[in-house]
Amino acid sequence: MTSTATTPDPEVVDLADASVSGLLEQAAECEAVLREAAVHQLRIAYEWAIAHPVVDAAETARGPVLPSVLEAPETLGGPGTPAVAAFTAEPLAVACGIAPSSATALLADALDLHHRLPVLWQQTQAGLVAVWKARRVAARTRDLSLDAALWVDRHTAGRVGSLSLVALDRLVAEAAARVDGESLGEKEKSGRSQWDVKLKHRDPRHGGATSEIHAVGDTLDLTRFHDIVCAEAETLGALGDDDAFEVRKAKALGVIADAQARLDLTSLLSLPGAASDRDCADVDADQVTQVRRRLIERRDAKVRLYLHASLADITADTSGSVGTVERLGPVTLDQIKAWVGKARVTIQPVLHVASDDTWSVDRHDPPSRMAEQVVLRDSSCVFPWCSHPSRHADLDHVDPYEDPDEGGPPGQTTPSNLAPLCRRHHRAKTAGAWTYQRTAPGTYLWTGPAGITAIVTPTGTLTLGSSS
Repeated sequence: MTSTATTPDPEVVDLADASVSGLLEQAAECEAVLREAAVHQLRIAYEWAIAHPVVDAAETARGPVLPSVLEAPETLGGPGTPAVAAFTAEPLAVACGIAPSSATALLADALDLHHRLPVLWQQTQAGLVAVWKARRVAARTRDLSLDAALWVDRHTAGRVGSLSLVALDRLVAEAAARVDGESLGEKEKSGRSQWDVKLKHRDPRHGGATSEIHAVGDTLDLTRFHDIVCAEAETLGALGDDDAFEVRKAKALGVIADAQARLDLTSLLSLPGAASDRDCADVDADQVTQVRRRLIERRDAKVRLYLHASLADITADTSGSVGTVERLGPVTLDQIKAWVGKARVTIQPVLHVASDDTWSVDRHDPPSRMAEQVVLRDSSCVFPWCSHPSRHADLDHVDPYEDPDEGGPPGQTTPSNLAPLCRRHHRAKTAGAWTYQRTAPGTYLWTGPAGITAIVTPTGTLTLGSSS
């Protein structure tokens, strides 16, 4: 078995004495090498995709059933591209040292460029278009029909390298309107299914005190809300807040949230036009009570933070102490105290265990205390390079659970035999495409197709190589 860890370091070029023109020449050479490598990676991805076609039932009946056919095939690219066997992306992800989602995108882009954007693919191979830009076109046209994608390919021939991203997006929209013929009303109707408000926590390396919120909804509603935010930001400025207007807009969200929390929401039921007990005698009184209860619960909603910090730091009155909040990353304790002062925040005590306890239960599902211990030990899915949070993952039995009624031994559910796996990689393990074993607390050795192996540790993932 070869190991990537033993690969010798490339020769380091001394640039200290290079001239200005020499540095520019080497920068250009480096860019050319990177472009060529990126194109070659797309070629590899395409060959990997077509090497894993969907196997039909007739073929499996004549030979051994491959692990991948135990799951439904996956269509990664747009219409007109071939489907691939389930879990095709995972071995490529491990070999490249990237997240499975990134490998899936790489395969999809390679399939689209070959089958839906042939002119763009030729220009990309010739070095006329940067790979990142070609992949952007592939991703943006993925939902279009094959004819619409080919229309974009024809009308961007020779222009992708010079077109701005906004211009490319406009061409994609034009193709959808001209070729696919979807009416504007249908688009508006389908767009409503995408309405959502999402809270995104930033890279923990940048600290956990700043997050992002992204809203997709009715244009009028969002415009009105943005106007309210801007008006509140202007009011803050008039009251002496000297932060930049953009910063005041972000702070205005907290002001609006505080004002909302102070509202007597139950009074909304007695406003003109609203249902009241007296005016709507035919309304079930229990229903009115339930509505009021839900409004109160929404007003009194709590925020739960899982804070990892030293008890001494928490009790000491010292500034600058740092703790870690799950999903947020490092946050100063001063910031935590400020949050507690303005919202109902529940601090969940966290017990750090040096090693797995030996306790076990004689049932499949672990008790909440055991599940919490596993989640605290492994913060994300333990598949190589997967970052899916363990709190939203399945807890898998590393050694498969056997029903005690059918001869299974007692005590199979224990922290040392549980590991968090996201639903996709739980399926990959169950289907037999991948196997893994636990070598130490928080450390797992994975083996996949073609004998590729990787080890996941608390500090990261390392690809060990392939036995083939």
